[in-house]
Amino acid sequence: MAQKLSATLEDYLETIFRIEREKRFARGRDISAALDVAKSAVTSALQSLSEKGLVNYERYEPVTLSAKGRREASKIALRHRVTKDFLQNVLGLEEERANAIACGMEHVIDRNALDRFVCFLAFVGSRREDGESWLGEFHSFIREGTAGKTCEQCMQQYLESAGIQWEEETL
Repeated sequence: MAQKLSATLEDYLETIFRIEREKRFARGRDISAALDVAKSAVTSALQSLSEKGLVNYERYEPVTLSAKGRREASKIALRHRVTKDFLQNVLGLEEERANAIACGMEHVIDRNALDRFVCFLAFVGSRREDGESWLGEFHSFIREGTAGKTCEQCMQQYLESAGIQWEEETL
């Protein structure tokens, strides 16, 4: 797209995409409920998306994505899915938390970074000659540590060796 959509409009597109896949079209009330926003906000967003040629919208009628809107929404959904998969299946975050964080990340991750995420996910899921997976080893490290050290102790050692000061209040 020539003009980048705001994170809010991307959320609307992704929501319409999900609803449309389930029901073939979306209604304003479905979008309002899914995003927990007022119906007037939905109307305003739909008008904006319609002006950009991303949705087929007429007042009081079902909403569908245009071909252009479907392409954009599928890109957003892909960014969300990959980042959620990384957060949940690699970093071991619980699904709800991974989903919430992915919702923010999907708006800022670019194609190059997304490609690297996918490459990394493929790498960590691959098996070595001895049958172990790198991902399995990492999950074991998170749970049990290694060489008598906990994951947190190893993190602290890494940060110190990299010259990075990190305290709980840092984040």
